[in-house]
Amino acid sequence: MSEVDPVENTVSDDKAKDLPVLELSVGELVAFACRRGDLVGERTGGPSAQEGIRVHQKLQKKRPPGSEAEYLLQVQWHCDGQAVVLRGRVDILHPQTDLHRPVQLDEIKTTYCPPEHLPESARQLHWAQLKIYGFCYLLQQRREAEKAATGDRIALQMLWYNLKEKKGYPELREFNWGELERFTSDALREYLLWHRRWQQHRQRVRESARVLAFPFTDYRAGQRPLAVAAYRCIRDGGELVVEAPTGIGKTVSTLFPAIKSMGEEHVDQLVYLTAKNSGREVVRDTIARLQENGLTLSLLQIQAREKTCACSLGLCSRDADGICPRTRGFFDRLPEARHQLLGEPLLTPEVLAEVADRLQLCPFELSLQMLPWADLVVCDFNYVFDPLVRLNVLQDRAQRRALLVDEAHNLGDRARGMFTAALNRSESRRAASACKGTHPTLRRSIQSLVLALDKWVAERREEGSRLAVTGDDKTELWVTSLAESDSRPLAVSRAADKVATVVSQLWEQGQSAPDDIADWLKALYRFLCIEQLAAEQHRCLTRVRDRDAPWQEQQLKLLCLDAADYLQQVYRQFHAIIAFSATLRPPAYVTRELGVQSASSYLQLPSPFDPQQLGVFLCPYVDTRYRARDRATDALVDMVARVYGSRPGNYLVFFPSYRFMKLVADHFAGRFPQVDLVLQQSGASESERAAFLEHFTEGRQSLGFAIMGGVFGEGVDYVGEQLVGTILVGVGLPQVNEEQELLRAAYDSGSEALGGTGFDFAYRYPGMTRVLQTAGRVIRTESDRGVVILADYRFSDPFYRALYPEHWQVKVCSDGEALSNGLSRFWEPLVS
Repeated sequence: MSEVDPVENTVSDDKAKDLPVLELSVGELVAFACRRGDLVGERTGGPSAQEGIRVHQKLQKKRPPGSEAEYLLQVQWHCDGQAVVLRGRVDILHPQTDLHRPVQLDEIKTTYCPPEHLPESARQLHWAQLKIYGFCYLLQQRREAEKAATGDRIALQMLWYNLKEKKGYPELREFNWGELERFTSDALREYLLWHRRWQQHRQRVRESARVLAFPFTDYRAGQRPLAVAAYRCIRDGGELVVEAPTGIGKTVSTLFPAIKSMGEEHVDQLVYLTAKNSGREVVRDTIARLQENGLTLSLLQIQAREKTCACSLGLCSRDADGICPRTRGFFDRLPEARHQLLGEPLLTPEVLAEVADRLQLCPFELSLQMLPWADLVVCDFNYVFDPLVRLNVLQDRAQRRALLVDEAHNLGDRARGMFTAALNRSESRRAASACKGTHPTLRRSIQSLVLALDKWVAERREEGSRLAVTGDDKTELWVTSLAESDSRPLAVSRAADKVATVVSQLWEQGQSAPDDIADWLKALYRFLCIEQLAAEQHRCLTRVRDRDAPWQEQQLKLLCLDAADYLQQVYRQFHAIIAFSATLRPPAYVTRELGVQSASSYLQLPSPFDPQQLGVFLCPYVDTRYRARDRATDALVDMVARVYGSRPGNYLVFFPSYRFMKLVADHFAGRFPQVDLVLQQSGASESERAAFLEHFTEGRQSLGFAIMGGVFGEGVDYVGEQLVGTILVGVGLPQVNEEQELLRAAYDSGSEALGGTGFDFAYRYPGMTRVLQTAGRVIRTESDRGVVILADYRFSDPFYRALYPEHWQVKVCSDGEALSNGLSRFWEPLVS
């Protein structure tokens, strides 16, 4: 029992009066201290939020006269010397109608099955919440003297509502004050024990951050302005966009001031987003260096489920019910893991896996459980922005968070992909076949979805005026707006929703859909989610391929053309946002793509390197446009040979497509068979990518052909002699297709300020971003020296020249001989 007078709520320990009051929602307390048993209930499934809201509203409207819906509970309580304010809202309060019946609180929970079929861990969790509500209500009444005579008993009713049967299952229990006080006190003690440890850790972090010194002897050129701007942004809140060229040291220049801001209590947690493994490694190395200098901070790296899941990695196998044994009793073993990991300097996937293996926990879920208790979270873009993957804990505005977005030039395109969804007829038919014999109800629902797709296509054909002509006479394409309900594929959405409902019913009954349709189900859930979010920035693409074939392929795609509004909604959940990259130009394009406010601060920093380190050669005598590529092949082969022969070393040639790359590679191999040529392969595995990069090490003379904008053109640090030159074939324009043309048209029809700039926004700006990213691979340190060859006459256009980095000293070469002479002069200091 707590040291407390239950009526006066006075504390026997006077020291408690000096402690700050801890404000805590009932939901937070229950989720942390009352969750026991299996992780089974965490899987995707169950009624949607919208279905739950509708049922709540329906039942609340039917409440008896005098009852109250969404009744607010807020009480202050002292437990183990700590003042705690608990608050929450109970679904329905029924007042006491006579002396023989106590006050009753109702909590509504929606299901797809009878409540006795629900996992016991889920039932107990719901009851824990209702019992703490009951405690709060009785305490609240005790504090109101005029209601002190209401008694020490309360009726609590869990109202399970089965959506499938459209029927409620009430479960009523009575509790006295002592039972509820003991239950709540036990939960609070568990939470407070952890809270004190967490506060002690946070205090150590703040103290170490306040005295932390910059980890290098001096600031590199550009680092101090970046660090100052980052600190001010986090201190004051808001948005900052930074173009910081390669070599400035963006990671330490943003992390260091962010950590100093934590020391001054401007923010509680940092979230660092990077799409590349190399970016995550740089963050870990930077933090490790700061920790060596005295910083006490815990970094948590969230890695993708498929790379972390023990079952996927073959470390365990599912049981007869299709459930991973590491999810059985997960929450019973979780507290020990939390205590072991709290304050751990680097919570890497390896560290998490070690603890998870020892305690037989799911390593991915363990990383998510540690997310609220890490000072710095490092993860991919999708964990913050993707509506299906984003982590709810990062949307909690009770914590002040700063969001640091590395390689931000990728965010616009990535975000449009996150808010795009598609359903394919052939994949849906395969999913139905996978359910044959084992899941008949699910199979029928998927077949109904296929029929709905067929009907939607038939309706589009009847509306022939909406047919869009494509270059392929075997393909049909219709483009419709989603701004109006009559142009939405509502029948397809209803059929898809029915499939999701059947899957949820299986889940609640302890069953699961076949593993073979897991990826298809992910696509289905995304379609349902995006269909709810889609508005005027979306287009519905109905595409039929091989229309004359017996089993023609049909695809229904909800294409997002502008994700700026969605990004801005996420930004509002953070105290400060800093987006940075080596290539963020021009400002008008960048602010539009990133969804930041037009008035946001924009900082453009110069390169820290000597311009003489980089030789930039423009070769306008080459035309790499699609219709001229056959004629350009011989000129490109000659150019590659001249550059490769100008100085021994490693060189990369970047092409706009695999087809063009293969064409030039074949001609080059025919003329120069003695040169060991290595080509990037489409769809290469991680091991194959690593093998490609092995060719580009110190002391080698490798010539590689790769794709501009691909994995070898971004996020790879070719330090020193690992790369001495690149040839950029073409201006990097995205491939022309129906979707890119829709993006172009959307920009053209946008605001007056953007009118007529659709081609620039859809093609030329993103193309030049690829070019600049790829060119940035050459010079990575103060001692590097190398060349960049711009192979296309379009690079001489004033549009592109205006986007050149300020440190580029471009030399125009009228032909191959001029290029050779320029290269000789550039490399001459090293030769002599």
